[in-house]
Amino acid sequence: MKKLAATLCLSALAVAAFAQGTVNPANTAGTQFRTNSTAFGGTTGNTAVTLGGFYYEVLTAPSSVTTVDSSLQGLLLAPWSDTGLLATNTSFASGGRMSGRAGSSGQVNNWAGGAGQSFIVVGWSANEGTSWAQVSAALAGAHFNSAGYWDQGALLVNGGFIGATTIQAGNSGAPDGTGAFSLFGAAAGAQGTPVTTPTTLWVVNTAPVPEPTSMALAGLGLGALMIFRRRKA
Repeated sequence: MKKLAATLCLSALAVAAFAQGTVNPANTAGTQFRTNSTAFGGTTGNTAVTLGGFYYEVLTAPSSVTTVDSSLQGLLLAPWSDTGLLATNTSFASGGRMSGRAGSSGQVNNWAGGAGQSFIVVGWSANEGTSWAQVSAALAGAHFNSAGYWDQGALLVNGGFIGATTIQAGNSGAPDGTGAFSLFGAAAGAQGTPVTTPTTLWVVNTAPVPEPTSMALAGLGLGALMIFRRRKA
């Protein structure tokens, strides 16, 4: 009897760990994704209106998780989990919009219906990859520097982009789509707090130049060397 109870308990935990809910990933005009720079071959403005130009993945974590490092390395580790929900940009003329609706296309793993959890949406340009598996592997070891661009790691393309929304929290809907939580919106509601602001995707530079602080230090070192030589002479 005890073995049966233990088995049932473990089974319930396993089901809970991979439980599904539903969310609505379509964003609004007030929560557009936008690119930040023409440097390194990039562009500035809302993400391309051509379908498939950008991709977005929804990740989730316990509601106690409210921050992530600026280089997004924390998203590659537990307690963050991939929901499996991959979306792309819409063809709206305004750009910066993410396609998706409630129901089967909004199913999320590791986020049981009715369970309040934190979430974040990571966005990137298609030239950096077409799946979260590709991009997360390239993101490992990458660095978002004070000059406002990505370097290091294995990010692939100069002029590519990657970025993430703020971390928010909400209750997902039932697996059949009933009560699907909207990831984007204007204000908090009974189901939780959606993303309410625009999101910047930052440009990638695969051949990084020194940051301003590094250049300043190098200049000071060179100046000190010249002074030393003059004194020696």
